[in-house]
Amino acid sequence: MNVFIVDSGLAYGSSRGGLNHLLADTARETLEALGHKVQITRLQDPYEPEKERQKILWADAVIYQFPAWWMEPPAALKNYEDLVFGPGMITGDGRHRDNPEHNYGTGGLLTDKRYMISATWNAPRTAFTDPKEFFEGRGMDATFFGLHKANQFLGMKPLPSFACNDVVKNPKIDSDLARWKEHLTRVFGKA
Repeated sequence: MNVFIVDSGLAYGSSRGGLNHLLADTARETLEALGHKVQITRLQDPYEPEKERQKILWADAVIYQFPAWWMEPPAALKNYEDLVFGPGMITGDGRHRDNPEHNYGTGGLLTDKRYMISATWNAPRTAFTDPKEFFEGRGMDATFFGLHKANQFLGMKPLPSFACNDVVKNPKIDSDLARWKEHLTRVFGKA
């Protein structure tokens, strides 16, 4: 498979984006060892929207690697979507003039592609899984509803998401990296 990684590891507060860069690089190494081809764009570096569109068109799967800031992906990832997902990626929203109330979001052309969310959080895992905790047991993917829908609007289908939790107050980087490699191997397998 061709896998494209959008690395949104950025400087924010005391963080320099290092963990997200490490996860993106680990994904590249793991996937290449499995026989897949990988490209990475780091949003901290300049990029050209048309070249990014070509990378998405090249890819069989896109991995979004980012830190969760204020319960959402960083603004740089939203800006990337605004610049890259626009002209050339879709031809319509799926509706027809004879029935404009239905089928919104079904006109994406990238139906042969998949996407994966991989996020780093200061929140512990229980904040997502316990109905009495902050995210009310709704899981991480509920917080990224907009990102899921943006990719589905393009026609892409989701792959299982991944998270590193409690990365500031109780980091377990070695075990997170081991789980990440296992996740990638299970989802992508050998080429």
